[in-house]
Amino acid sequence: MAEIPVDRKSGVPGWVWVLLALFVLALLAWWILDDDDGDVVEYTGNDVVAEQSVDTMAAGSAAGALMIGEAVDLDNVRVTSLVGDMAFNADVNGQNMLVLFNQEPTPGDATEGEYDINPGSIINMTGTVRSAADGVPANVTAQIPAGTEKYIFADTIKMVN
Repeated sequence: MAEIPVDRKSGVPGWVWVLLALFVLALLAWWILDDDDGDVVEYTGNDVVAEQSVDTMAAGSAAGALMIGEAVDLDNVRVTSLVGDMAFNADVNGQNMLVLFNQEPTPGDATEGEYDINPGSIINMTGTVRSAADGVPANVTAQIPAGTEKYIFADTIKMVN
């Protein structure tokens, strides 16, 4: 009988490469078509969003659901209107909220204090949500508008823009 030399092929069979390519394509399709409900939304232009820190946010908390006594740490809040020397309204997560604060007046100028807050200003602030029924804190010269149930008393305010 004649001997037929048989050479063994070395390497990975072709069907393994096809299977690997299909797996990579499936992962790529899943990544592209994934539902983005839990992802961070990026804002551009003049969009400003007030953010609450994770420490101060109650489960499911929105601006309207801020609880009296809750500490807040808000960034990039837009001032919507001035209410007095130590009070303004701000857009907090889409809701117009009253914000009161205490400030030392600037010597020689009775109308301005340490903060030059104007409508359209962007600020960062920390504070506490308080009940309007409790009135204004001592040393704050502001009136709470009728119909206000709660307000934010700002401990710190930092001007962003």
